[in-house]
Amino acid sequence: MWEKYKRDKLDGFLRAVEKGEVDEDIVDLLNLINSLENYVTLSSCSGRIVVMDLREVGDKRTSRLLAKWHVEARIEEVVRAALESKETAWLFQHPPILHVACRTQHHAEKLMKAANNAGFKRSGVISFRNWVVEIASWERIELPIAISGKLIVPQQYLDMVVKLSNLKLRRGKERLGRLFEELKIFSE
Repeated sequence: MWEKYKRDKLDGFLRAVEKGEVDEDIVDLLNLINSLENYVTLSSCSGRIVVMDLREVGDKRTSRLLAKWHVEARIEEVVRAALESKETAWLFQHPPILHVACRTQHHAEKLMKAANNAGFKRSGVISFRNWVVEIASWERIELPIAISGKLIVPQQYLDMVVKLSNLKLRRGKERLGRLFEELKIFSE
């Protein structure tokens, strides 16, 4: 049963890579995880900075993506995106996140230990069906920066927030590198 489940998930992953739907800077890590007999990746994000137009907090249905970066953002790009808002432009910095199915509880525990060693302190089992482990960390930024195309925060503050967002993004990518190294020496 595990073999078929893993094969089906791998097929989906390979199609997503082919279509360019997987963050390029995380593909090697995902390939490494998928090469391990007792693990298969389900979803992932290498970390990102986003400017999104929201009518109401948490209302993703009516939200509009204004800009997204999986690399460091420049302040000019963030401002340009925020000025396009019709509602409230929010700046989000999201840490990396991976969902990995594990063959058994034992394998899930080993993966969580490797993730913790790499600095992903908010990792744990999120589903007992296929022992799905979420590998994530706490750092994130979420704040409104413009309403109806007008900045609501001082430029100096926004400069600082974008610098912090870039720093947090870099740190998340460094953690992904440490996780890659942890898993290279991983014994199943």
